[in-house]
Amino acid sequence: MYMDNQTESRMPKVLILSGDGVSDSEIENLLGTSNRLILSQLNKNNLKEVLTPTFGDILVINVMHLSEKEIELLSDVRAMVPDLPLIVVSPQLSAEETRRLFKFNIHDWMPKPVSSKDLIESVFKGIRTRKVYNNRVHAIVSAVGGSGATTLAVSMTDLAATKLFRKQSVALFDLDFSLGNCGYTVNLKNNYKLANVASTPHRVDAEFIRVIQKRHEHQFYLYSFKEPELNTEVNGYELVLRMLDAVSVEHEHTFLDIPYYETEWKDDVLSAVNTCTLVSELNLPAIKHTIDLIERIQELRGKDFPLHVVFNKWEPSLFGQRIGRKKIRELFGEVPFSYIPLAKTQIGEAVDRGVTPSDISKSSKFLRALLKYMKTLELVEAKV
Repeated sequence: MYMDNQTESRMPKVLILSGDGVSDSEIENLLGTSNRLILSQLNKNNLKEVLTPTFGDILVINVMHLSEKEIELLSDVRAMVPDLPLIVVSPQLSAEETRRLFKFNIHDWMPKPVSSKDLIESVFKGIRTRKVYNNRVHAIVSAVGGSGATTLAVSMTDLAATKLFRKQSVALFDLDFSLGNCGYTVNLKNNYKLANVASTPHRVDAEFIRVIQKRHEHQFYLYSFKEPELNTEVNGYELVLRMLDAVSVEHEHTFLDIPYYETEWKDDVLSAVNTCTLVSELNLPAIKHTIDLIERIQELRGKDFPLHVVFNKWEPSLFGQRIGRKKIRELFGEVPFSYIPLAKTQIGEAVDRGVTPSDISKSSKFLRALLKYMKTLELVEAKV
């Protein structure tokens, strides 16, 4: 297949390293079924001359077993490229061997037999993780429908652009393609039809992103599209993830409005973001859904991942809440939570006028509480 230099330069480069007793072509044959990757076979005898942090996007090491020789090889690799995403392919390992392997901060371990599809998915996930290492991506996730997550996503992006990161590029990416409500909320409806590029997702690059972006007067960029068919489009998965890659590279802070319903890319997105805000309400069904979501994200990212629950539309009571702080703390364990007060009039007027809540009132309790919460997030220092 012919590729011009510009197309080739945008494609991720996968480095392949084979240990003793395995075929050099084994991994190359598996990854070669994708036309979206550049493959480069390494020779372990001259690693020090060629392996640098900028030489490739990810490294796949294929080994027959995990003897001291392979451990030494992994040690050498990590000394040369400590932050390069690393996938190890091997036969089944013992519990002790698995523990030793994961001390090398690997992105993924794939026991044989490995399918081409699974290996390619792991490669792209590792590449996405590396791309957002410097630029920050912040997920705002609806735990339940109607929690007001879209309003919070708009306001958090607005506060980031006008209060916290005035000199940095800030964007909001609406992942609810069923409604595209972020665009309607701030009167920046995007008429571009993503279906035009759904069959050729490789066309998504920095130039394409600049064509489809909208810029709000508060100096943040918006990507919001009402295209429900994208949720079932054959190439929808690849298109969405390529757009996320390109947007996250384009902006120093990207906020994602993630709907409560399932999509095929949801786990991949949650696996790559830097921080995550779960938006819920103070009632028992919503709390149960929130706990399920907490468990799901912690399984993907571990318990040290910056995860925070926000109870939106909160109304204080003289006689205490039906579900008090102590009970919530018991249910959530170490996961922190905050309350954002109800601002029915302010938000209602903002939505009707197609402006941000800050245009109605810059000093409301709602925005003060939200800004205070954002300052507790690890917006800058959190690592993937």
